[in-house]
Amino acid sequence: MALNPHLPPLPSVRTSLLAPLCTLALSAAASAGGLEPGSFLLFPEVDNRPGESTYLTITNTNSDTISGGIDVHLVYIDAANCLETDFVLHMTARDTVTIKTSAHVPGLQRGYAYAWAVDKITHKSVDFDFLIGQELRLDGLVGADWSVQALTFQGKPGPGLDTDLDHDGRPDLNGLEYDKAPNVCYVPRFFGQWPDPVPRGGTVSELVLLQPLAPAGTNTTANFLIWNDNEEVYSAAYTFTCWKRVKLLQVSGAFAQSFLTFTNHATTEVIGAPQIESGWFQVQGGTSVSPGGVASPNPPIFGMLIECRPNTAADLPYLLRP
Repeated sequence: MALNPHLPPLPSVRTSLLAPLCTLALSAAASAGGLEPGSFLLFPEVDNRPGESTYLTITNTNSDTISGGIDVHLVYIDAANCLETDFVLHMTARDTVTIKTSAHVPGLQRGYAYAWAVDKITHKSVDFDFLIGQELRLDGLVGADWSVQALTFQGKPGPGLDTDLDHDGRPDLNGLEYDKAPNVCYVPRFFGQWPDPVPRGGTVSELVLLQPLAPAGTNTTANFLIWNDNEEVYSAAYTFTCWKRVKLLQVSGAFAQSFLTFTNHATTEVIGAPQIESGWFQVQGGTSVSPGGVASPNPPIFGMLIECRPNTAADLPYLLRP
């Protein structure tokens, strides 16, 4: 079997070893998440490079004109160094605000953002499950655009109560202050990927990866299980720092159209377009290593798949929270 020499090495096939593991992982409940108002919003991508635009929207759905106002603490994370830039937004009941991020943080090229509710007077974190959000990305270089909802996390202490249980001044996605951050993402479909030069109609997709709220300099290894359209599974791993947007082919050659064609795939799928290979994949937090060298297993992980060619789209994955 000959593969394109420009593709990264193929991961090993581990079907015998992975079968019990996959059964356990898939037996837990998973959800798309982020479809209910919450106290904490996570925006997976900010891109302010020339020709790129990002718009973030935060909306307060509380309709109480007397007590429904809230302040929102908005933080941008710079992918170049994991450093933070923050702002406080004052929102009345039913208020909405949309921000062109290059106006807020002109020095930030790429990264992500998050926001959470804080008391209008004390500015302490507060359980206020009325926030919803969305991000819009415009790519002027290729004339494409897409939008996704912010991932929401609900407060855990109770309506109106302080969520900063450890008094460190920071939100914790630990199941005590807010919902737990996911550590497994399920992407229900990818198309077979093409290397450069991409032929007409060839598919190129990119994956955003981040470990939410990780300390600056943390290295996170994401473990991948990649299935073709006939239940054959392959494994791979990818390590990133802070935030990364990467082509699927840079993660593993198992995403390649040329590789999938030679696997034991379903020859009639994609139904209606059998010349296109497809599959699905799982991303799980494997290990994170802090700047001090301390390793932690099963770290939180989040991201989204962005389809760049021949069409443009983006969707949040399904999530499994530990």
